[in-house]
Amino acid sequence: MSLRHLAGNSKLKVAARGVAANTKLVVEINNLTSNQTFAGTGNARGSNFITTIAADTRGVVDVKIKDANGGIVRQYVTVGVADIDCCIAKLVHDAINCTCKCNKCKEDLDRAQTIRLLIQAAKYEAKLGLVDSVQDKYNKAKELCTEVCACGC
Repeated sequence: MSLRHLAGNSKLKVAARGVAANTKLVVEINNLTSNQTFAGTGNARGSNFITTIAADTRGVVDVKIKDANGGIVRQYVTVGVADIDCCIAKLVHDAINCTCKCNKCKEDLDRAQTIRLLIQAAKYEAKLGLVDSVQDKYNKAKELCTEVCACGC
């Protein structure tokens, strides 16, 4: 199964191969960060299934594809990071354009690097299904994404 976050984490494209041919499937999206649930349906063409569902996928998201009887066909955990990517971009931009006369500019770059590493670790652990650890890393990255006045030296 593959998942792709679209439109700033406002949609999720779900694809799966090797599903029962020509069947109707239900996709349940549970945003574990915001406690929101979204659902959609689609039909498998042959043994391939692709659908796009409007959903807030910022944070840690559990996705289940179910058959008509409610049985789980595929399950996947993913991390939507559009908001954190914007934070990283802002921190890097601020570090590049910094005019401070101390080491405070480097702190923005170090913070961006730490956030990026937390997100990379969360994405890897999502593939392993380690939901609690993924949520912890996402929350820490989100916490580090606060505006800091770099020239406070």
